[in-house]
Amino acid sequence: MHASLRLTAAVAAALLAHASVALAVPAPGPSPSDQVASDDAPASTTTAVVATSETPDVPLMLAVACRERGTTVVMSGVHYRPRYRTYRNSSRRPESAGVSQIHGGEFDPDGDQNARMDVGIRGGPMLDDNIQIGLGVDWIHKGEHISTVTTSTTGPGGVPIEVKQDIARASVNMFPIMAFMQLTASNDFGIVPYVGGGGGYQVLVLSGDDFTTGNSFEGTFSGWGWQAWAGLGIPLGGRTRLTGEAFVNGAELARDANDGPNGEKVHETVNGDGMGLRFGVAWGF
Repeated sequence: MHASLRLTAAVAAALLAHASVALAVPAPGPSPSDQVASDDAPASTTTAVVATSETPDVPLMLAVACRERGTTVVMSGVHYRPRYRTYRNSSRRPESAGVSQIHGGEFDPDGDQNARMDVGIRGGPMLDDNIQIGLGVDWIHKGEHISTVTTSTTGPGGVPIEVKQDIARASVNMFPIMAFMQLTASNDFGIVPYVGGGGGYQVLVLSGDDFTTGNSFEGTFSGWGWQAWAGLGIPLGGRTRLTGEAFVNGAELARDANDGPNGEKVHETVNGDGMGLRFGVAWGF
C-alpha cells in the first residue's frame, strides 16, 4: 500500500436538540500489514475527529478521518443519488403525469330556451408537456317553477303575506360524457392558452307537471355528441391554474316512445346544440 495522501470523509446529519460537540480521539496506529507496506514511504499521520451528543439517545453525528503527507490534501466523499423515473427533455416530475380540472359556468342552448347551469370535471394523463387525453363529464341543469298568487294579506307589524299556488314545474338535466384531447401551449408568457375537443354519449332527462290540467311528462333522450373549447390558464403557483374557457356543444338526442294518437310508436328528437362559458381550477401540471 503506497503512502499517498488520502482523506475519507463520511458525514451523517440529523436534527439535534441542545447537542454539543467536543471530543478529539487519536486514531489507532497503522496495522502491521500497513507498516510493512510503508517501510520505505515517508511518515504519515492519521487523525480522527468525532462529534458526539451529550444526550444518550442521540447517535454519533460526525466523524472525519484524514491522513496527511507533505502539503497536498486530497478529499473524496460518498454521496447518494436517488433513483427515480425522469422524462427526457422535460422538467415534468413523475408525480405530475396527470392533470384534472373542475369547472362551473353557464350553457345557453340554441333557440328561445333559457340558460342552464353547467358544472363538470375532466382529467387524464399528459402524453407530453403539451398534449393531454382523458375523460370528462358535465351536468347541465335547469329547473323552473310557475306559480300564481292566490291571496295576499297583511300580517302583524304590517308585513305582507302572499299565498302562492304552483301551476307547473319543469326540470332539464343533460349529461355529456366524453373522451377528449387537449393541446396546451408552453407557459413562457405566464398566461397559458389551450384548445380541446371531445366526443361521446349525451343523455337528456326532461320532466314536467302541469298542476292545473293534471298532465305530466317524463322522457329520456340520448345520442352521440361532441364538444370543442378554447381557453386560458393563469398559474396560481406550484401546479395549479385558474382556467376560463368558451365551449360549443353539439348533439341530436332522441328516443322512441308510444305517444302517437293511437298509441303507435314514434321517434322524438331534441336539439342539444348550444354554447357557453366555464371557469374553474386545474391542477397536476
